[in-house]
Amino acid sequence: MADDNQMRYALRPMREPDIPQVAALEREAFPTTWPPTSFRHELKSSIARYLVAWDTQATEREVNEAIGALTNSQDVASLPLGLGKVGALVRRLFSRPAPPQPAEADLLVGFVGVWFMVDEAHITSIASKESHRGKGIGELLLIGATELAHLHKTRLVTLECRVSNTVAQNLYKKYGFKIVGRRKGYYQDNGEDAFIMSTDPIESPEYQRAFGDLRRQHSERWGVSSRYV
Repeated sequence: MADDNQMRYALRPMREPDIPQVAALEREAFPTTWPPTSFRHELKSSIARYLVAWDTQATEREVNEAIGALTNSQDVASLPLGLGKVGALVRRLFSRPAPPQPAEADLLVGFVGVWFMVDEAHITSIASKESHRGKGIGELLLIGATELAHLHKTRLVTLECRVSNTVAQNLYKKYGFKIVGRRKGYYQDNGEDAFIMSTDPIESPEYQRAFGDLRRQHSERWGVSSRYV
């Protein structure tokens, strides 16, 4: 259980200064991905949206240590130093308040990418920082991606998942994803197949009721989260 009624981690749209930390998160979570994602290109794409999870209670020292650990000096040079006093503000679902715009950097602990194609929201990647796993962040990112799909009025949410990754599959199934297909040899590192997973229509009353219950359970366990999607 969370110590109080507010979750330590929050979601907001990804910004260009976030790229070094997001790239590091991708390398940690998906070390065999090649070529690495061009996040600058993704941020300019008309079909892509990215959300990042950040630690609202991180100290300036923790942020600077995270920045100092990055190895890409070109990206580090583009990242502002220091940490603003960013607090998590409880938002009402779909009310869309303006996200905070601190001049300084946040300590990022996860990200999710979504492509919008016709009536489908396709989750391209979702990852949380290894040192912060088991804190409800991955589930928070999935909630944010689904809310984003709702805001874009898409019909379905889809993704691919390694056939061996039963932990991720169980989370996705919890949120109404079903296995609807299989991509042979999808992962280039070892030729592993991928399951194609999809929700039922997310605007249906049945899905909305189930999704509302899951959001409530997440808040009860981890605290109410701020989500600027």
